[in-house]
Formats: sequence, structure tokens, C-alpha cells
Amino acid sequence: MGREASFELDCSRYSDNVLDIITLLNSFGWTYYNEEDNAEYLPLGDRDSFDWQIEEISESDLYALIERKRQRKELVGLVLYYRDTEYGITLLADSTSQILIMPNINRKTLIEDDSESITDVSWYIERIIQKLIWYNCGVDAFKFEEYTD
Repeated sequence: MGREASFELDCSRYSDNVLDIITLLNSFGWTYYNEEDNAEYLPLGDRDSFDWQIEEISESDLYALIERKRQRKELVGLVLYYRDTEYGITLLADSTSQILIMPNINRKTLIEDDSESITDVSWYIERIIQKLIWYNCGVDAFKFEEYTD
């Protein structure tokens, strides 16, 4: 038994392009590359199969892939890691009005090294939502949910 957590954000006033939000997240410390310099993402034409790909891909190729997915109205899926930490998130979005962020990679908890502990919500709010606002990204709404599985 563990805990699952997710944030849902509405950033549609800032932009209607998910890539703009991803670029902004990257500018303040969320990177798409893991320790082996690989990115994990949903490929073009995935059609909700969630066949995640992990590979070395240039930033420009990754951006081009995300833009093509957006143009085809496909779900964008991307794993991001916070700089110099072991913590990561999975971002899923097909629009900026409903961006799902799941803190599911070494989820930061109130009690360290305890997967049963409650998510340290303030850590994620400070490094995602507050920073989006500071960078002039209007976050019109957000909600947080957590449950045990």
C-alpha cells in the first residue's frame, strides 16, 4: 500500500501551448533529462497506450515532438526532474487548461524515506505553482489530491 498524489493546474490564461509551460518549468529548474541524459516521454501517435519512451534526445527534437503532438491534439507526457535532487514529476496534458502533474518519482514526503507518509505539498507548490506565478504564468486554478492505493 502506498500513496498517489497529483496536482491539476489551469494555465490557459498564460498560453494555449503546453510547450510554453514545459519551457517555463525548465527555465526554473525542472529538466527533462535524467542522470543518464535520457528523456522519458510519450511518443507521437501513442493514442493513450502510455508506451513511454526513454532515450537520448536533443532538446530541439523533444520540443519538435511535443509541438507535433500538440498540433495533432495528442496527450503530451513528459517526466521532469528538479535540479540537483532525486525528485521528479510526470506531466500529462493535452491543453493548458488541464495540466496534470504527478509527483511520482521519489515523491517528497513529510517524513523522509517513508512512502506511506503524506506528500510534502508545500515543497511542490513552492517549486512549481509559486514559480509559475512569479514568472508571470497565470495559474487560474489548481487542486491537489492524494489517496492510498
